[in-house]
Amino acid sequence: MRLSLFTHDILLLLAGPVVWAVHFLAIYGFTGIVCARPVAHLGWLGIGLGSWGVGLAGLVAIAALAASLRVRPRTEEPHNSRFVRWVSVGLGLLAVVAIVWETLSIFLVPGC
Repeated sequence: MRLSLFTHDILLLLAGPVVWAVHFLAIYGFTGIVCARPVAHLGWLGIGLGSWGVGLAGLVAIAALAASLRVRPRTEEPHNSRFVRWVSVGLGLLAVVAIVWETLSIFLVPGC
């Protein structure tokens, strides 16, 4: 299935906020489940299971955003293409800042 030009460019624009939102829901859902179960005290190298999960989710989200930066807009107008590119990169970088901010919590507070 091939997306229309408009759908492709809108998805490209919203890639950063969507990846951030999925990351946000994933880490809080995962932490809630891990902390509610007896496995909350399991860990490796002195770091709990919840912290490992949050850290891994942060790396996966940043990798997904880096992959989205390789996608080019498909609009035919050069001005629109530049606009879509700059906005998608800006929102992607803002999402990276938010993901790093959320992931820093594993170093500052206990998971459960």
